[in-house]
Amino acid sequence: MNFEYLSRVLYSPVISDALDELGIYNHALPSYILPINPDYVVMGYAYPMYVGEANDPNPDNPYEGLIEAVDAVPEDSVIVIEVEETIRGRTAVWGELTSTAAMARGARGVVVHGLIRDVNQVLRLGFPVFAVGKTPYDIKGRGEFKGHGIEVTVGDVRVKVGDLVFGDINGVVIVPKEVMSEVINRAIEKVNRESTAKSELRRGAYLKDIWGKYKVL
Repeated sequence: MNFEYLSRVLYSPVISDALDELGIYNHALPSYILPINPDYVVMGYAYPMYVGEANDPNPDNPYEGLIEAVDAVPEDSVIVIEVEETIRGRTAVWGELTSTAAMARGARGVVVHGLIRDVNQVLRLGFPVFAVGKTPYDIKGRGEFKGHGIEVTVGDVRVKVGDLVFGDINGVVIVPKEVMSEVINRAIEKVNRESTAKSELRRGAYLKDIWGKYKVL
């Protein structure tokens, strides 16, 4: 899949609309998960991870689970991290070094249902990161990575390995891998119809006529 081209052409609302057309209505992650740079667009195959409370961390390596998870990231993946609610606002689970390591593995970005840190350094990397917010708190002693390459639920959306992730300033959409090709085709077709509709609107066409002709709005 040509992610570079599709990331330039598509945007999350048309992908969301395509999923609606297929009767898949529950597909957008919580609206407060936003890019740290409003220009960031991320697209790739989901690689989910789960972070829970640090119950009995290894004193010799409190980052053991994190290291294992990041080192396992496949190429062209978008890491999707679900953080246990009890620690979601109490610790960062992602930062500069994890971003650097993920980039070296060929990851395309990360979506965190939780907090991050090292924001200026991550911005300089240009690695697309989406998160709920920021904190200086380290994960050590507060949380630990307890699973990766597993199914997670973010908000009320299930995310499986290999699902398509698309995120931009409008939000993050999850496309089940079983309908990936159809959704992309429908989204591209809608972008083309919207482009034609915009041209006619600029020339003075009425919305009611555009709707009747192109069924876009």
